[in-house]
Amino acid sequence: MLLVSFIIKERENLMRAFLIRTVTSLALIATALYLFVYAYPIVTVTAAIAALLYILIFEYPKLFDYKKPLSWLIMLVYPILPFALATYMCAFYNYRILIFYMAILTSCHDTGGYLAGSLFGKHKLAPNISPKKSWEGFLGGYILVIIALLVIAYIQNATPSKFFIFSFAFAISILATIGDLFESYLKRKADIKDTGKILPGHGGFLDRLDSYLAVIFLFYILRDYLVHIFNI
Repeated sequence: MLLVSFIIKERENLMRAFLIRTVTSLALIATALYLFVYAYPIVTVTAAIAALLYILIFEYPKLFDYKKPLSWLIMLVYPILPFALATYMCAFYNYRILIFYMAILTSCHDTGGYLAGSLFGKHKLAPNISPKKSWEGFLGGYILVIIALLVIAYIQNATPSKFFIFSFAFAISILATIGDLFESYLKRKADIKDTGKILPGHGGFLDRLDSYLAVIFLFYILRDYLVHIFNI
């Protein structure tokens, strides 16, 4: 009876945590929809700068010591450069739509990975860095990204090849995982669980944007090709 009660309680906690993460993710997607589709570029750029400043003031110091020169060098690449690329793309409407789709696809990887990993995860992906990450979670995130890409292609009336769908989804999943693991490595080294508590179920901005900060490089490099292939 005690074992059954424990299993039921664990599943309830899992579903509660998943529900909180899902609600927060939907709120973030709604915010991204407004900023990257409907808002004026100046509003989007201002929001991006505000988020970056918040990260640099309240979250980045938890991972790095500002007294060390190396921290300033790393800061230029993580997180300033990804924000700079996204800000540049925000000046062009087609690219802004592309960033919105990037947010959806990356969220799909994170959500699919979290759910599949929580339910079926047995084979650890990187136990020394992030014990909860599993290959089953990676596969779940990859599959959900493929589904999301097919939906986007349908909405945009685009006909990308199957090879493109599978390879592009794989690239997104790889980069999202690298970004996630890099953040986990930094937090483990700093001996903290989250960089903040501003986003329920996710932690701080860096906790939520770690995957995006890696995936943005892929979308920036392929921006013109992606705009063409998805009829944006």
